[in-house]
Amino acid sequence: MPAGSSLENANSPAVKSLTFCLRAQFVHIQAALTQKSLSAFWTALSMRLYDILVTRLLQNYYISMVGAVKLSRDVEALRSVAMLAGTEHQHWDMLRELLTVYMTPPNALKTILVGPEGDPNSGKGLFGQAGKVQALVFMSRRVDYKVKINNVFQKSTWVLELLEDLGTPDPTDGNVNIALYSAQSLRNKRLKHS
Repeated sequence: MPAGSSLENANSPAVKSLTFCLRAQFVHIQAALTQKSLSAFWTALSMRLYDILVTRLLQNYYISMVGAVKLSRDVEALRSVAMLAGTEHQHWDMLRELLTVYMTPPNALKTILVGPEGDPNSGKGLFGQAGKVQALVFMSRRVDYKVKINNVFQKSTWVLELLEDLGTPDPTDGNVNIALYSAQSLRNKRLKHS
């Protein structure tokens, strides 16, 4: 979304249509299924919506600060409809946290990523919540992550300085395994740590 774009509409047209349709169909689905089946079905639907959104985000889009506001509204709308039934919706909460990397100025990103103490190994910040690689991959989708110099895209100076300060390589220099970002992966990670 270009920086000068309007934020008049609460949601993108696709999300507005999708959430409208899902809400309209929910009553019929609820009437047709037992409570347990409805919960399982709607949880699976929630996870699939999340996976589609995250996969497209990480493969196709670069997010500006203004675009992040619109994306955040879309995520809230999808989360709201996903929570009509079912029990496993924590993936949406994690995504809401990860979206902060698009709304934060570069000079404040370290605090968001590792917590106020600035220790990358503290288990705080997005590194502690989502994982170091996951947080950095989401951050790499910022529109200002790379700049064009002599018709070649290079990492911005702030990116190089931040990665050096964190003492971590850029996980996007190699292949990114999108499967690590699925709702099921987040669920498995959460169950492993509980």
